[in-house]
Amino acid sequence: MLRLLCTTAHPDDEVWAFGGALLKYAEQGVETQVLCCTRGESATNRGGALSGDELAAMRTREFHEACRLLKVAHAEILDYPDGGLDRLDLVAVAGELTRRIRQIKPQVIVTLGLEGAVTAHADHSMVALFTTAAYHWAARSDRFPEQLKAGLRPYRVEKLYYVTATETWPERQPVSLAPATARIDV
Repeated sequence: MLRLLCTTAHPDDEVWAFGGALLKYAEQGVETQVLCCTRGESATNRGGALSGDELAAMRTREFHEACRLLKVAHAEILDYPDGGLDRLDLVAVAGELTRRIRQIKPQVIVTLGLEGAVTAHADHSMVALFTTAAYHWAARSDRFPEQLKAGLRPYRVEKLYYVTATETWPERQPVSLAPATARIDV
């Protein structure tokens, strides 16, 4: 079976950045999976939540409901701190994503752009960095040997794609958008 893995920073990234592609490929028989790094507890739009914990619970429910509607086969939140991905150990987080790649064995990974997508959010950039490292390291036998001793095997993902936009938002700080090399008609 073909598998597509999507990595995101926050609950809602799976919808605005990848929703059309996730649904399109799920309907074509591709097994889609989403790994979201945070619960979104630090968002400025609180949606009526009175605390970060309440917001995280609300956004977790919304994430799982969105993934159900998008026909995602497996959706998981990894519970790293929202707004704090740039303070985490790159190797440790990339190691966790490497483990997931070796388990899931996707042919394609889609993630946010290194520039932080159109919003230039630092968490978006960090997910791109973690995912890029994991994409490369998952195929190597000299990265995370403890995973190999536990029974996993090196796995080479065929393609890695970053979401990008065709224009920036004038009310935001400027970003250098990546060139589009592929388009998905959704």
